[in-house]
Amino acid sequence: MNTALAALAHDIESSFDLSDELMARVRDALAANMDTPPSIEDFRSTDAVLGLVRQCLPGWTIRIRGTATTPNGHWHCSLRQSAIRDNDPYVGIGQGPTLPHALLAAVLGALAQAG
Repeated sequence: MNTALAALAHDIESSFDLSDELMARVRDALAANMDTPPSIEDFRSTDAVLGLVRQCLPGWTIRIRGTATTPNGHWHCSLRQSAIRDNDPYVGIGQGPTLPHALLAAVLGALAQAG
């Protein structure tokens, strides 16, 4: 388990806003798992974060639940290698006040478990 990535996922889940400092830490962490490092702007929209999921964990299944309210939507996301098996070697689970928070935490959680 990569404890630095797990701690970063926790920081995202416990943050109400994705600050530039926090996004820079995420960018640096994800750069090791991508051909082209993301920019900080890639964390501001759900579509852009979904693109990061596709790059870091291609073919994985995304499950999203949440409440579309502001300021805290209570979003939950899980990432699995397969939608039909329940014995994946690792999964990503994230939550947060916005969907990008939950997606980023789930990606980092999965990468942390992968080593």
